[in-house]
Amino acid sequence: MLELNKLYVVGVSWKGLDEHGVEVISLCDAVIGSKRQMDRMKSEGLKIKNFFPISPLNNAVDFIKENLGRKRMAVLASGDPLFFGIGGRLLKEVGKENIEFIPAISSMQLAFAKIKEPWDDVFFVSVHGRDLKKIVTDIHIHERVCIFTDGKNTPARVAEILLERGLDYNVFVCEDLGMDGEKTTEGDLSAIRGKVFSDRNLMILFKSRNVSPPSYIFGLSESEIIHTRGLITKDEVRAVTLHKLRLPREGVVWDIGSGSGSVAIEMARLNPKVRVFAIEKEEGEVSNIFENRRRFYAHNVKVVHGEAPDALSGLPEPDRVFIGGSGGRLDGIVKKVSENLKKGGRVVINATTIDTLALGRQVLEMEGFALEVAEVSVARAKRLNGREHLSALNPVFILMGER
Repeated sequence: MLELNKLYVVGVSWKGLDEHGVEVISLCDAVIGSKRQMDRMKSEGLKIKNFFPISPLNNAVDFIKENLGRKRMAVLASGDPLFFGIGGRLLKEVGKENIEFIPAISSMQLAFAKIKEPWDDVFFVSVHGRDLKKIVTDIHIHERVCIFTDGKNTPARVAEILLERGLDYNVFVCEDLGMDGEKTTEGDLSAIRGKVFSDRNLMILFKSRNVSPPSYIFGLSESEIIHTRGLITKDEVRAVTLHKLRLPREGVVWDIGSGSGSVAIEMARLNPKVRVFAIEKEEGEVSNIFENRRRFYAHNVKVVHGEAPDALSGLPEPDRVFIGGSGGRLDGIVKKVSENLKKGGRVVINATTIDTLALGRQVLEMEGFALEVAEVSVARAKRLNGREHLSALNPVFILMGER
């Protein structure tokens, strides 16, 4: 016998309801679900006493709240109601003590069974009603991804955005699972981009074996990063610079005078949820940044070809700013940074000359930053005449300003 003070959330698989689900539905005074689900129940000969539409959802939630304890009610859900389903919303509205879940085999289980792949290490994401470009970061840091698409963010649209970022995946699109028109399409992103699929689909991505970024997340060497004429932030200095920046978990970072993009690439790989804007005026260096971004899968780096401070206009407000090169315009750059930096933000300047150190101190203090200064001196082992000596690199001054 069903309890009046319980809401029964019943999963419907591609086969329909199981024996327990049929029993629950047949005993209910009201069943909430989609028209498609209702038509299916009726076609299978199941008698429903009172049907209430699930859409609009707010109306359905109001109906459930008004009748809980007065009517025996069930909500029909696809597969597992607690996996990107209505279960989470109902828990918030009704409470755990008032719900019983009866899950069915989910579309994910069926999809991975169809393509004969294990799915215990797959990252799942829904793009329903979300900004797809903001989700790409979550996608590209995983080897295996399953995407719940919608009418706007279709598999073709997802493929297009991923291709724009230079990503490479093998793709399966499983349509109308368990229905007469069931179909699975396999291909690369280029093949999927131009196709039209049923709205009822799952998109599964496996990172291409052609892509093999380094297995470590920090510590790229100068020899690995494409750069020009030795113009690159040296490894040891890069490490101290990143420490001083104290990267946020999420947010925006400006890398001004990015050069080869070495610092931007390291930041992006350390924290894929940070959006890094690499601002660089030299065309050759811009090409280097693009190539390094591709090689190291740092697709949360946005390349801005232009000269600061003018090129900073229109960029989202930063949480952190690194100034590796200023082209003689340091005072104007710091003023622009000061106008845009978020509260609690940091700016780090690398200076290779005493003149830049003095100017950096002056402009940061004028803009009201609390200032720290450190000097990084590095000596590397070098063999000379059969013996190992230490050879010093040029020292670098690191200025950190904080609000």
